[in-house]
Amino acid sequence: MPQLLLTLLAGAITWGIAKLGARFMQPESTGIKPERIILLMGNMVTLPQIILCFAMLDIFSYNSYQIHLLSLWVFALIVMVVGGVIIGIFFLQAIRQVQRVSKE
Repeated sequence: MPQLLLTLLAGAITWGIAKLGARFMQPESTGIKPERIILLMGNMVTLPQIILCFAMLDIFSYNSYQIHLLSLWVFALIVMVVGGVIIGIFFLQAIRQVQRVSKE
């Protein structure tokens, strides 16, 4: 149930931002593709989903075999660091695109 709610929330955020973006889109080009930003925003909800999925797998594993897969806080830290790196890469690409357009 929590994963369904998070999925619906991600879809609603992406849909709402896409509608607002289409309504207020400026005719001049800034060099940033709004579709990529909206896609990134919609997928940011996947980080809590991944952590929640791992927590459920750990609970099932412990109930079945009395072993923990990995400490939850360690897994959450790994997911947040990897997510931060991916978001940082998107941020740097957006900065480069804006700089490239502003030089032209």
